[in-house]
Amino acid sequence: MMHFCIRLHENAASCTRTMSFTENTSGINRRHVGLEQLVTLAATAHTFLGPHKRYKFIQDDTSGDSVMVCSSYRLLENLDLTCSVGQLLSETVLAQQKAFHSGAEPLLFLVGAWSRAALECLHQGIPVRHILSAMTEGLEACLQVCRARAVPVEDLPRLGVAQKWSALKPHPEDLPFNGHPFIESCPVSEHHPNVMPLAQSTCQGKSKVLCKQTGTQGVMKATRSKIKLTHSRHFTSNETTESEGPPTQRPASQLNISENTDLDSLAFALSHGCNKAMDLVLQASRIQSSMNGRSHRTFDVSKLVTCPLPGLPEDHACVISGYVVLMSAEQASIVSHLKKQRVRIVLLNGDLSDKYRHLGFNNPAGIRHVTDKQEVHGVSGEHKWVNNALATLLKYDVSVVLVNGVASEHLTDHCWRHDVLVIERVKPAVLSDFARATGAVPVSYITQVNERCVGAGVRLQAWREYRQSGRRTESSSSTAVSVTAEHTALVTAVITSSVHGKLQSLEDQFWGCAHRLHQALKDGRVLPGGGLVELHCIHELQKRIDNTRNETKDEWQGKPYVGRVLQLMIDGLVDYVSTLLCNGTQVSSKVDAWTQISKQLKDLKGDSSPHVNILGLNLNDGACSDSICKTESVHDNVTVKIEAWRRALDLVFLVLQTDSEIITGFDAKEDFQSHSFMVL
Repeated sequence: MMHFCIRLHENAASCTRTMSFTENTSGINRRHVGLEQLVTLAATAHTFLGPHKRYKFIQDDTSGDSVMVCSSYRLLENLDLTCSVGQLLSETVLAQQKAFHSGAEPLLFLVGAWSRAALECLHQGIPVRHILSAMTEGLEACLQVCRARAVPVEDLPRLGVAQKWSALKPHPEDLPFNGHPFIESCPVSEHHPNVMPLAQSTCQGKSKVLCKQTGTQGVMKATRSKIKLTHSRHFTSNETTESEGPPTQRPASQLNISENTDLDSLAFALSHGCNKAMDLVLQASRIQSSMNGRSHRTFDVSKLVTCPLPGLPEDHACVISGYVVLMSAEQASIVSHLKKQRVRIVLLNGDLSDKYRHLGFNNPAGIRHVTDKQEVHGVSGEHKWVNNALATLLKYDVSVVLVNGVASEHLTDHCWRHDVLVIERVKPAVLSDFARATGAVPVSYITQVNERCVGAGVRLQAWREYRQSGRRTESSSSTAVSVTAEHTALVTAVITSSVHGKLQSLEDQFWGCAHRLHQALKDGRVLPGGGLVELHCIHELQKRIDNTRNETKDEWQGKPYVGRVLQLMIDGLVDYVSTLLCNGTQVSSKVDAWTQISKQLKDLKGDSSPHVNILGLNLNDGACSDSICKTESVHDNVTVKIEAWRRALDLVFLVLQTDSEIITGFDAKEDFQSHSFMVL
């Protein structure tokens, strides 16, 4: 394994990297520090681009804590970036991740590439307003290419896809999985005598490069609280607002898949190297279709849940119907008393505590609570609330409580003694599904519970028990419990790994595959991936540069710097494609990648087929032959790519103009009249 040591620290109000980059800052007298910081931070995540991602360790030298990451989002999340540019970058990537669960790596790469282009423009003396105008024109040209090159999901090439997919996915006869959560136990592995194996399936795991962060400034999030931009309206996600996509978009919830759509082919094209994780998504789609009782396939990403189980091998991952959650031995003891019973359920869409108040609640002003009685017995208000809450649950014979937030430990302990199971941190989608399946009505406070709010028909079953160490003690054992109802549509993907640090990455891979498939079905169109769209963008930008050379003198004076700015944007896209090829093991060096890109650009024509993988990007993890791999293509989501590119350029523009304002000052009258300042 190769080890890279990256030190992120702060000098004054900047985040820089202690390498040769510090020499570059003196070349422009440290004028545009924000753009330099973007270039530096983006460079730390280049190995995450492409299908063959490499894990990195982030280590804090002061505390010794470390975390293993495999995505740009997790990398920035676990760094305490105290500089303002680092916070803006983190919030931008977070917004992309929350909205689409993918696209963070291209976004971060292009932020660095286009920041470097803007810096070079400044070196050449190009005014800021011309940089903004030309780069905006370049982005619009790239978006037009995306719209033109998008292909319907029904028209994806099927040649060879089924052959390769069958080579990558496990055969049904080799798997004990049958879609039911309560299957017979598998033989215990000799290497894991202290666990009870789950049904086998597949999962994704790649390792290889370690990246160690040292120093005292870039510490992990676990050691210090991370600053959040709670008032940023540009880089926080708005999940209810759809990004630009096709004119007609399908419903956002449950998606009925057309008979003309080959779901297996579409899933493989969107797997991006996570073939085993995508296979779990396909299994979930089959279970959802069977539970809905429909002849055609359906897929609803909001009905998916994950349950990470540490300590088990990755090939024990599986997909089952119902809601599976990991519980302690004490909580699981309640399940043994309630098994084979149809119990009643209460749903809370807030915290289960005496201090919780719903959003928007305001305490009355000018009121003081006084009493003429002394608390002789020392009965606190919390103790009274716990007694009243427990009495309410017992009054309506409630055995299961699902809480969206956290639950009071005192109440949870009292409930455990009365065989009432409290499950906290339940997603709103899970609460909604159990409300539909059981007839329960979600409430905000336990005091609001009445007979009409209680649901019925819930079943509890201990699914699998495993022990985290060789000692067979109750304190070291945990149990995966399945909570189901008769008409529930929930499907749980059980993610397993013997390396605890990989669980989060494997879970992110599953959600990335699920949301890419969901977004493709929602858009109805996909883009050819593997760098092909970027090559078409380069081709289009080059044509625009050639056109500017043929313009008249008057036309050229209106846009004197367009050609130079577009050429720098082209350099950034070329760097993106070459990095993609290097990470995809197609070429051994950037020089070979540039040679291959140059050759393809010469052969590229405007009417070339949009779905041919001319770069031959290898998405294979070694399970099939080269002849098959070369015939396959990879595809991306239209909306995800467009939104990632827009977010990247918006961030570069914001930092560029902020730097310009700090350095040169801001004259409102002059700047507004010359349109050199973008109002946000």
